[in-house]
Amino acid sequence: MQKKQFDVNFFGAANTTKAVLPFMRENKSGRIVNISSVAAVAHIPFQTYYSASKAALESYTSCLANEVRHFGISVTAVEPGDICTEFTSARKKSAAGDDVYGGRISKSVAGMERDEQKGMKPETAGDYIAKIALKKKVKPVYAIGSVYKLLSVMCKTFPCSVRNRVVGMLYSGK
Repeated sequence: MQKKQFDVNFFGAANTTKAVLPFMRENKSGRIVNISSVAAVAHIPFQTYYSASKAALESYTSCLANEVRHFGISVTAVEPGDICTEFTSARKKSAAGDDVYGGRISKSVAGMERDEQKGMKPETAGDYIAKIALKKKVKPVYAIGSVYKLLSVMCKTFPCSVRNRVVGMLYSGK
């Protein structure tokens, strides 16, 4: 499962970029919009590989932006938060280890699923991403939604110990 997270979330974007980059360099223009997650900076308990793969994608995005800027190519990452999709019902879950963690795995997953079901509509996220893709000039990272913008800024600004405590309380009650 861990390898699949990186294959889809990180290497999928990297391989797609590798395929289109020669054309963009030749045309001396282009925009790459990578779909990250607020989990890239708000490292979610019991979603270690998801959070790590999205954090890797944001680092990749920043590195790539510096590499291709002189070709007239811009690169940005978008950090969606919870989106109400069929992903929630399709999630593969395992209770393995839940007893060791005092039920915190189940509690964390249940909280995520509740938040996803209350999340923004996919169309809302899509519209936001399309607007970013069409902007004249982009910032390195965008979070979608005021709550997630605040969470993203907090996680990037506060010391790691504070971030970890806040995110831990939000997702696992500890």
